Amino acid sequence: MDKLQAMKVFCRVYEVESFKLASDSLAISRPMVTRYINFIEDELGTKLLQRNTRNISVTHAGQKYYQHCVSILDALEEAESEIGDLAQKPKGLLKVSVPMDFGLTHLVPLLDSFTRLYPQIELDVDFSDKRIDMTESGVDLAIRGGLLGGDQFVARKLCTAGSYVCASPEYLERYGEVVSLEDLQRHNCLLYTNTMTSDHWHFTNEKGEQGSVVVSGNCRANNGGALARLALEGVGVIYQPEFLLSKYLESGALVNVLPQWKGYEVSFHAIYPQRKLMSQKTRLLLEFLQESL
Repeated sequence: MDKLQAMKVFCRVYEVESFKLASDSLAISRPMVTRYINFIEDELGTKLLQRNTRNISVTHAGQKYYQHCVSILDALEEAESEIGDLAQKPKGLLKVSVPMDFGLTHLVPLLDSFTRLYPQIELDVDFSDKRIDMTESGVDLAIRGGLLGGDQFVARKLCTAGSYVCASPEYLERYGEVVSLEDLQRHNCLLYTNTMTSDHWHFTNEKGEQGSVVVSGNCRANNGGALARLALEGVGVIYQPEFLLSKYLESGALVNVLPQWKGYEVSFHAIYPQRKLMSQKTRLLLEFLQESL
């Protein structure tokens, strides 16, 4: 008999706990289900299922065998899917979620190259700093920074970004220089609200010593780009990732006021639902981002 088919039949009986339900779902006769189970048990030389006229129960050997069968059948399915993908051009809708500022500075410049490589993939990109439920939203791949939390998805690191405390020259001329962490307490600090500790700023100096300060200000927002614009207008002091601030630092529009202190580092990850199989188009985008960022 076909051993792989016998394994599939055994797994189905194990899952539905019924020979009749297994035969119905597999579209084979009940006697054939029995033959497959007997064949597997004879091959192994042990009982996998204890059955009587009313119900069945799984032996310890049956539980162990089921785990191995699932691994083997899943590996086979994945191999067949992957080889099948190679024969087809990737196409279809691919839903992506990315933080607003990171997406504008990092993802958007890469989209042209990706769409040229895979013109039949349709990208639906959601630019938002809000956390999403990937199962409910139907998102295939999300990019998130900082602490991820939860174990319902798989994470793959893409890149890391440092951060700076900055202000415009006009602001510093009007309200005074910032030369120490303590100075921040008397300045108007622009707070980013998509974090649980928006008013607690943490740093590390060149000696590896930790420093922190509690700050306050008259303006807060859930978007780093908006806070950067406010800093450019001289509203206050900003503490944001380098990818938001680097061009303004290079032009002199903003000044790094605490170069002796190293700001937080944020790691960006691509995350996707925790499932055994990943679609070809999702895998291609993930690999593209890992190579490009």
